Amino acid sequence: MNGNINFEQFTNDISYEIFSRLEYYTPKVFFALIILLFGIIISITIYKMTLYLFEKFKIGDFINKIDMSPLKKEEELKEGATTKKVKRIKKINITEKLELDKIVGKSFAYYIFLVFFRFSIIAIGVTEIENFLSDVLNYLPSLFIGIVIGFFGIRFADTVYDVIFHALQIAKQKTGKVIAMLAKIIILFFTTMLVLHYIKIVDQFIINTFIIGFVGSISLACAIAFGLGGREVAHEILESFKK
Repeated sequence: MNGNINFEQFTNDISYEIFSRLEYYTPKVFFALIILLFGIIISITIYKMTLYLFEKFKIGDFINKIDMSPLKKEEELKEGATTKKVKRIKKINITEKLELDKIVGKSFAYYIFLVFFRFSIIAIGVTEIENFLSDVLNYLPSLFIGIVIGFFGIRFADTVYDVIFHALQIAKQKTGKVIAMLAKIIILFFTTMLVLHYIKIVDQFIINTFIIGFVGSISLACAIAFGLGGREVAHEILESFKK
């Protein structure tokens, strides 16, 4: 008898616990689902709005203008490139190739969705997941800024390379290539340092050490090059300035 009574008491306790938790969590889960649904609607709206703004203000065309494609095409024509090759170069379009508007739109949409997802978790009351999502949401803006800096830094480095290479009207193109490549390497290096700073992969002290070492290496390399093997290049530069 005692065993039966204990079993009934045990099942009653379990049933009571289950129904109590259902009664406690059902309104919270329902409210969380409403927040989540609202977040999905807002995210889709943000995505569509981003695509509209890219098309309305021609942001993709503006990004493509950070390029020296006309100079490249002109150089190919001077070298006697075929029409087929020139057409292939003309079709290069970074925003269409990467679908940059969709990437940016989805990035904003996912971020907004995560914000509402965190609110839904807060409504339910799961502290561990809430803390994790808070850390993710705090980190994502830095990651996004780092990616943007890296993208435009690479584009700017390519543009500077083309500008310097085509602007230096020197008898030998080797000199122009050396100076242009040096400028490109410097821009890419500092772009990398900025990206690492914003995405918080390395400490600021390590970044400063890299910068000091890089500047010292460039200075030493330039001194050796112009002092020993780069005399011809230096002579060409001085002659171009005299002209």
